[in-house]
Amino acid sequence: MDIRQVRATINQGEQAAKQGISLIQEMQARIEQAQTSAAATAHDSAHREVEAGLGKLKEAVKESSRVAGLLHSGASAAHEYASKL
Repeated sequence: MDIRQVRATINQGEQAAKQGISLIQEMQARIEQAQTSAAATAHDSAHREVEAGLGKLKEAVKESSRVAGLLHSGASAAHEYASKL
C-alpha cells in the first residue's frame, strides 16, 4: 500500500466517523423526544418501572453524547495523522 492509498483509507475512516456522528445526533434527538413524551405521559407516576424507563432514556442521551464525542475525537486524530503523512 503506497502513501496515497493509506491517506485514502484514513480519509474513508474519517468520513465514516463523521457520518456516524450525524447518525448519533439524529438518534439522540429521537431519544430526547421520547424522553420528553414519556416524562409528560408519566407525570406524577410513582411506579418503579416508569422511573426505571425514564432513567434508561436519560442514560441513553448521556451515552449517545459520549459516543459522538469519541467518534469526533477519532475523526480528528485520523485527520491529523493523515496530514502528517
